[in-house]
Amino acid sequence: MKLLVLRLSKMIGIDTNILTRTFLEDDKIQGKAAQNFLKNNITSKIFIASYALLEFVWVLKVNKFTRQEIYETVINLIDNSGFIIGHQDIIISATEQYIKGKADFADYIIIAEGEVNSANKFITFDKDLVREVKNASYP
Repeated sequence: MKLLVLRLSKMIGIDTNILTRTFLEDDKIQGKAAQNFLKNNITSKIFIASYALLEFVWVLKVNKFTRQEIYETVINLIDNSGFIIGHQDIIISATEQYIKGKADFADYIIIAEGEVNSANKFITFDKDLVREVKNASYP
């Protein structure tokens, strides 16, 4: 069976560091290069893998961004028609859970991906998740 792959003309994937340098501007040279790249490719679709977005959220958290700021940043990326987000349904679900909860973004991605794949129970040792997520429990 052949795998059908939809190819958009001029789709470009980017690494986490392109997002990081663009948003944090912690390296002036790379930050300017990343911003110029995005400006110069405005007619292209930019693909952000869900794993790159997960890494990006971690970088924002380490750099003391609040949950609200992280939420707004991710939502703005999702809402921007120039970006294609990998596993967007999972990322949207995880982002909505993240702003309401206390767990890490990664935990919500794991839960959302399980739900998309019909997992009706989530097993963890994380006390906060057991309290917060209705289908979570200890082993």
